Amino acid sequence: MKTPSPRAAPKPGPAPTPRRLFGVFFGISAVTIGGGYAMVPVMGSALEKRGWVTEAEFYELFATAQSFPGPLALTTAIVAGKRLAGTAGAAAGFAGVMLPPFAAIVAVGALIGRFGELPAIKAFLDGAGATVPGLVAAMIFKMAKGRKWLPLRILALAALALALILAPGASLPIFLGGVALLYVAERRWTS
Repeated sequence: MKTPSPRAAPKPGPAPTPRRLFGVFFGISAVTIGGGYAMVPVMGSALEKRGWVTEAEFYELFATAQSFPGPLALTTAIVAGKRLAGTAGAAAGFAGVMLPPFAAIVAVGALIGRFGELPAIKAFLDGAGATVPGLVAAMIFKMAKGRKWLPLRILALAALALALILAPGASLPIFLGGVALLYVAERRWTS
């Protein structure tokens, strides 16, 4: 008697309907911590386990999803949903991935609105808020240490930072304009 290989495709379960896809993606999104890179392998495993896709087909779906802008888990769910159940499946994938974090944010917002002035909650939020500049600085440092720093590049970035600090109300156009100017300048500096 022959035993199936460990990577043999499972027997197909019930057909993938938009409702079933929503349930799968909702369940994954509700309990997975770590963003798209944590969710995508779980999605692949769940779809493969149900017999809706093979491993190779999921890799193809994942590669296609990477070509679209947006969060990786979301685009993967949309592409997989579309392939498995058409436009309604794509909508189910979108809703299944987006609903849990949306509901969590609304719930946390409501809780903060109700209990945010309690000393313990206020202290926690103040401490959590204080970590954001440190995380951003660590990311900038990590990215910056691999660059070659020309005096002109330093001056341009310092000017952009100063403009953002002095005119916070116009931060979006200043940032976008500054990035565009820096992009053009970088091309001229390195050519």
